[in-house]
Amino acid sequence: MFSTLLLTSIVVFMILCFVFYCAIFRTQDAQFALFNLFRHKRRSLSTIIAIILGGVSIFLYGGFIDYSFWILKEQTVRTNIGHIQLYDKSYFETSNKSKSIIENYSTLKSDLLNDSELSQDISTISGQLEFTGIVSQYESETSSYFAALGVEPLASLKLGSFDKLISGSDLSRIKHNEVTLGSGLAKTLNANYSDWLDVLVVNTQGGQGALSLGVRGIFESGIKDYDDVAIKMPLQTAQRIMDTDGVSKVVILLNDGVDLDIFRAKLDKFIADKQLPLMVKSWKELSIFYQQVEGLLSGIYFFIKAIVALIVIFMISNSMTMNIVERTREITTLRAIGLRPRHITKLFLLEGIFIGAIGAIGSLAIGFAIAGVINLNGIAMPPSPGQTQGYTAFIKTDSSDLIWITFVLPILTSSLASIIPAVRASKLNIADAFKFV
Repeated sequence: MFSTLLLTSIVVFMILCFVFYCAIFRTQDAQFALFNLFRHKRRSLSTIIAIILGGVSIFLYGGFIDYSFWILKEQTVRTNIGHIQLYDKSYFETSNKSKSIIENYSTLKSDLLNDSELSQDISTISGQLEFTGIVSQYESETSSYFAALGVEPLASLKLGSFDKLISGSDLSRIKHNEVTLGSGLAKTLNANYSDWLDVLVVNTQGGQGALSLGVRGIFESGIKDYDDVAIKMPLQTAQRIMDTDGVSKVVILLNDGVDLDIFRAKLDKFIADKQLPLMVKSWKELSIFYQQVEGLLSGIYFFIKAIVALIVIFMISNSMTMNIVERTREITTLRAIGLRPRHITKLFLLEGIFIGAIGAIGSLAIGFAIAGVINLNGIAMPPSPGQTQGYTAFIKTDSSDLIWITFVLPILTSSLASIIPAVRASKLNIADAFKFV
């Protein structure tokens, strides 16, 4: 992707250099090509409108996709996944996660925060302990399987900010005997705020652990399968019931603008220097759903760009060909008074480039205007596959890549479409052309 964008940028840069050269050193040629666009106003206008329609569609759909990727990333990162996660090296090699604990979590957290290169990039760091068991609500005589997550309450406010609280409140930093339930699990247990639950687990030592815990709140993540089994509790409580001082993983949320790859490289170096038995995973590696959605939408976006490029090429090629037919005598007159074939080619290339440039500028201007109108209220979107909550989408217009491709594509396609008609015009036979009617 990067190499394609770089190659396209180089080609467009060469085209723009050619235009600037003609504007400065061949001013008459540039003026001649530009004024020729106004000789056939209707044809030039229809071509420019076609380019603008294509450019605007690319800009709007590209902005929609950029926002969709951004909101999906934030939903993924801020549902207790973070940007980076640290695991014990054996975590993904065994199904018994209680045997893959990161010991001495407090020491590891202190070392990470005291490292000058890492701490400046870290917004939040939190240990999390995962375990499963059986939860019962004896007053309603119900019980269910659950998947619990022990979290640090204060850090969870950032890391779990996309979990929607339906009733009650978030985990307390003081009361360690209270939990929050997923909406589906709360419905299964018929549990409400202030009810008491009995939790039974198999701890890391292979023994049984049990606690009575109060319901502090009920949340909804938007992922039904998760909400049907989820319990969140303070990390200290989770460690007590599982009889360990370790965690299943360490979750790191980075500051805005931090390059994930650079931070990961520094973190890998930190782990290697201290010879820690840890492995690093990024949020994208852990989110298969995000990768699938990104691949699907990127493929659709590429298809749209290809269709728009073909439409622009055929429109401009057809327009230029008709210009050549109508201006056959004009071309041959220019040839007869001494203009070389390459000079004729240059004039028609300039016409095509000017059409593309006008279309590109128009695409950006109209695209920004329409996006501004859409963003006043947004676009109501249905829930994504596997989720229960819809969202309001917007058109993201601050992407430099999107602005660049919207500007570049019309100019590039217009230039390519002008090559064959321009060469054909330069090869007209002077004697035969003068007989043309």
